[in-house]
Amino acid sequence: MPDFPELTPPSLDNGFYTPKIPYYPKKKNAKNEDQKKDQTENEQTLSSSRTTTDLLNDYLNNTSILSASDINSLSDSGSFSNLSSLYNSSLLSNGQDLSTNTMLQQILKTLEELKEEKKNSEPQDSGKMPAVSEQEPSVLRFKINGYDLKDSLTTVYFSQLENDGSFLFTADRRYIADQKVRNETFYLLFKTKETSGTMITYEVCPSFVQDYKNENSFIYKLCNTKKITATKTGNLVVLRSDSKECTADLLLDLSN
Repeated sequence: MPDFPELTPPSLDNGFYTPKIPYYPKKKNAKNEDQKKDQTENEQTLSSSRTTTDLLNDYLNNTSILSASDINSLSDSGSFSNLSSLYNSSLLSNGQDLSTNTMLQQILKTLEELKEEKKNSEPQDSGKMPAVSEQEPSVLRFKINGYDLKDSLTTVYFSQLENDGSFLFTADRRYIADQKVRNETFYLLFKTKETSGTMITYEVCPSFVQDYKNENSFIYKLCNTKKITATKTGNLVVLRSDSKECTADLLLDLSN
């Protein structure tokens, strides 16, 4: 029987947040290699079925994965109140200006610790119903390289806005690539860089984790894009990236 790769706990070193996954080279086939060069990621929204649901649950239940579903559950249980409670505020009080990437890595690390604490101290089902506001923040548009990714998002989480307007947007995603079901989670930290009247300009720091390394994933391409910015006017946040490798068009409604 062939050996299969196993996920190990994700790394929080500098750079993007990715799990350490062993690489098993496949036998080369000249014809397949030529076809692969011209092939872009062929994705489609998955219909609900027992097989895909089971695979998604396996991904979400993997303790090495910090999913959007995990973060949403931690928020609903009151494990944290806002983003500023998740990173080392003493660095800020000492006059140090945390980079957006450093701040995101600290947030994710603290959330992982809270997830572990919650798993060890609380029953799986506390019976507490999460509070639901009349109007939740939502994703109005999400396209990368012309492909619509909105319907492939299974769980979406928005943090509360900080005093300066900063927030975290994260989502779990399920899609098909190479005729296989794939799952991934991405995190986008929108850190306020400038405020002019009613407009806010953000520096956007991305990070992600995958069940299997897939460099053709649209999320992989987005998270490897440098210098992503976004703007907020009223309740709407617009992120547009037009790099050579990745064109992105994201529209969020932060109404709540």
